[in-house]
Amino acid sequence: MPDIKISIIVPVYNSEKYLPETAQSILKQSFSDFELILVDDGSKDGSGTICDQLAAKDTRIKVIHKTNGGICSARNAGLKEAAGEYIAFCDNDDIYLPGLLEKMSTKRKLGLLEDNYALAKKYDADVVRYSRSYRTVKDGKVIAEEKTSFKAGVYSSSQFAANFDQINKAGEGIWAGIYRRAFLQKNQIDFDETMKFGYEDLDFITKIYLCSPSVVLNPKTYYVWIMRYAHSTSGKTDINNITSLMKCLENKSRLVTQTGIETQIPAFWVEELSRRIYTIVRYVSPKKVKMPFGKRIELLKYFRTAAVFQQPTDKKKTEAFKKQSKPGWLIWHLFDKKHYWLLYFLVTGKQRLSEK
Repeated sequence: MPDIKISIIVPVYNSEKYLPETAQSILKQSFSDFELILVDDGSKDGSGTICDQLAAKDTRIKVIHKTNGGICSARNAGLKEAAGEYIAFCDNDDIYLPGLLEKMSTKRKLGLLEDNYALAKKYDADVVRYSRSYRTVKDGKVIAEEKTSFKAGVYSSSQFAANFDQINKAGEGIWAGIYRRAFLQKNQIDFDETMKFGYEDLDFITKIYLCSPSVVLNPKTYYVWIMRYAHSTSGKTDINNITSLMKCLENKSRLVTQTGIETQIPAFWVEELSRRIYTIVRYVSPKKVKMPFGKRIELLKYFRTAAVFQQPTDKKKTEAFKKQSKPGWLIWHLFDKKHYWLLYFLVTGKQRLSEK
């Protein structure tokens, strides 16, 4: 095999229904200097056999069979075996769109038909982030789809802090980027294997950003993230899931302080917390999970104990956020004042209205 430019790591668990399509979306990329590492994390269906069958047909595929340890354990196993100059990730039921690894039609100042690897090499980037489509599937039908958007940009390590607001808009999904393997190794960045219930992407990307990487932002869409009800962990919320988020927010708080972003955007951190509060309230709504009403309120109270909510918030920052977004500020205010019932009915009532 020639020099491997990109190692693509796919954690696999009970995905025999979706894995073939995922693998083919990667293997059909015209950019061929990559290895595909399929990590069978103790699947109980035919996923492991499918991995071996795929590897038998394509020498670019490596297969790792291991006992079940969760998605973080599987990704770490892939990282240990990876030989590529850059690392990419894909979930076992998502899709790479044509051209992810190779060309991107562009009128941007970055040049003509450049690919994400070429962008990384051209600008000596530790990280290249590209856009992705979020697709929600229920009972085999697409019920929602939206794309993230951000501006193209090239930022050196020394420019990272000053431009963190733009970089942050690229999101936290680790599958929407490639990462220099030497950078990850130098900074000892891997996945926290205690996080078995979600938010591992936020933790991983935050640890990368805490090291001030050089970053290229590519606004073209090359990845489809599919949230399948009953298959993805992303839509499930319980105390373990909330605990993972609480841990991530502590690191994100450090990043906010380190970058000094609030000197540019005073409402930045309050807005971030408001979004997380809103997400948790939505995820404990009847539409998402079945549990007694009292348990839903208890989960909100538990989230309120996070270290990031124990520090007094600068009044100037909350006022700046109020001017920016009164609905967002109201969510923050009700949570801050521990008006959980009112907050719950405000958010879930808004959900019901939006569904009509």
